[in-house]
Amino acid sequence: MTDFEDFTQDYFDALQAAARRLDPKALAATLDVLRGVAARGATLWIAGNGGSAALADHTACEIGKGTHVEPHPPIRAVSLAANGPMLTAIANDVAYDQVFRRQLEIHLREGDALLCISTSGRSPNVLEACRYARKREAPTVAFVGYDGGELARLADHVVHVPVDNCGISEDVLQSVMHVLTQYLERERRARPA
Repeated sequence: MTDFEDFTQDYFDALQAAARRLDPKALAATLDVLRGVAARGATLWIAGNGGSAALADHTACEIGKGTHVEPHPPIRAVSLAANGPMLTAIANDVAYDQVFRRQLEIHLREGDALLCISTSGRSPNVLEACRYARKREAPTVAFVGYDGGELARLADHVVHVPVDNCGISEDVLQSVMHVLTQYLERERRARPA
């Protein structure tokens, strides 16, 4: 094999090993948070930067569209990274570490929940959002990698990919999102509203 083929095989081996290390109880707790949001007719707010912002957007799409099975009402999910004008206004006029918290101050309602995505677990703006949601007694879930950072200690429920590779963490967390949303869709199809 070539060096690239070895690298590729090693990457996918590490990806599979990381996925196998996930805590099934953490996944089940996250599913329960999503079920609760749906049952309350509430909103799941999602925060993340960079690749985690892309996952926040994708998660909002999959929850909103992918789990919408008639006659069940759709589940509202909104990425706090999606509103560019709002993000830049808060970053410019207040501070970048407030870009998600300030949006939650505007939008968070009783019954809502927050999903925080940060592979490092140390993103200041994600931590601020999590602190605010906890202060408001909203359920919080963290998707983290590496050692989990402060976010793993702050959130109510933690899905932790314990590897020191951002790409592998993001790939596993993307798969976690698909597992959760596809299971919710399946569950909704199996039972009438």
